[in-house]
Amino acid sequence: MGEILQRTRGRLRIVAWTVLTLMVFSAGSVVPALGQTGEIRIGVIGSRTGVFAAFGDPMVKGALLAFEEAKHRVSGRPIRLFVEDTTGSVDVMMTKVRAFHERDRVHAIVGPTLGGEGLAMVTWARGTGVPVVIGYSAPEDVTMRLRTPNVVRAGWSGAQPMFPFGQYVVRTLGFRRIVSVGQDYSFPWNQLGGFIRGFCMAGGREVLKVWHPVGTRDYSSIIAALPRDVDAVMYNGAGTDLVAFFKQFHDFGLGDKYVLLGASNAFEPITLQELGDRAVGSLSAIQYAESLKTPIFIRFRDAYEARWKEIAPTSAEHGYVAAKMVMRAVEAVGGKIEDREPFINALRATKMPDAPRGPFYLDEYGNPVQNIYIRRVQRSGDRFVNVVIMTLKEVSQFGPFDPEAYMAQPPDSRDYPSSDCATVLARLPRLRSK
Repeated sequence: MGEILQRTRGRLRIVAWTVLTLMVFSAGSVVPALGQTGEIRIGVIGSRTGVFAAFGDPMVKGALLAFEEAKHRVSGRPIRLFVEDTTGSVDVMMTKVRAFHERDRVHAIVGPTLGGEGLAMVTWARGTGVPVVIGYSAPEDVTMRLRTPNVVRAGWSGAQPMFPFGQYVVRTLGFRRIVSVGQDYSFPWNQLGGFIRGFCMAGGREVLKVWHPVGTRDYSSIIAALPRDVDAVMYNGAGTDLVAFFKQFHDFGLGDKYVLLGASNAFEPITLQELGDRAVGSLSAIQYAESLKTPIFIRFRDAYEARWKEIAPTSAEHGYVAAKMVMRAVEAVGGKIEDREPFINALRATKMPDAPRGPFYLDEYGNPVQNIYIRRVQRSGDRFVNVVIMTLKEVSQFGPFDPEAYMAQPPDSRDYPSSDCATVLARLPRLRSK
């Protein structure tokens, strides 16, 4: 009996070791398969509440729409989203992207929205290697002086649409001297820097600068002090500051005397409805217009409005496209998003002939080369919309300038470039070779 028990125990040990060995070898062969067929985890982040929610919330909604249209699957793998609100705070954003990385183990991030957020994101991404597709944040150094291979952009740089706008204001409108009133922080500085370079190159004489803190509500002293011997006034800002300035500008009777030019995101659709008839005729430039007539744009516009019951602004399209860039890069690498280098290379090779805003491709620095639209505000039925009056194709983030020569110059600031065109022209970077 004892001998039988011993033989039985021996057989059981052999069986146990066999099962354990099979489990080990099976685990070794199954893990890669799970890595290729398990869920793809994407973080989506933007300023959904707070002062700049009008830009961040639509950006997130645009991204969500793109993932919904794909039924949350790509290359046969389910997509799991982790959606967060920065509240417009860089500190809050950093806490949440660290959680994306350390807790949620996301494979890629879409967002954020604001300028300071984008600069903080690119610095963090450089240290972690996490692939990021910036949705709406526009500081040029994200894809210039601070660039890193794992960060690309679905949107724009601040100066990009303003180079051609400055040229248009001189060449088409004949303006030679204007005054700009703007919010005093990095994004409006960069917008005005691009505008000044284009304006001066086209034969302009001077762009006077007036800066004010974000959150200003009383512009009476600023408006009263504006020089009257200018050809036009430009408001270089957006949101509630624009609304307050616009109303007081008209209350002072200046709306009948001057064309009001706007920074790129000044006349966004939601803001326009508040400004009303007095906004008709106002001009701006950006890579998007809600009155585009292409079938691709109309399909996006109608889908967004049906899903979210609101007009799709620029940031919504940029979030939508950012999500599509991620999914197309996943498809390009056969679903293997865990293999970061091929996935990042696929992102950087993005060509988007079917973007709702119009076709674009990424330059070697990770920023779109795209159409820029000069737009005029018009009434359309019971809405006010931006109508395209001129299209500039394949506009680079560097404008007409050589990239390395452009980046060798100081970043734009409240005082740089100069207001005086003679000084600006003396310091222009060399032009890009044809």
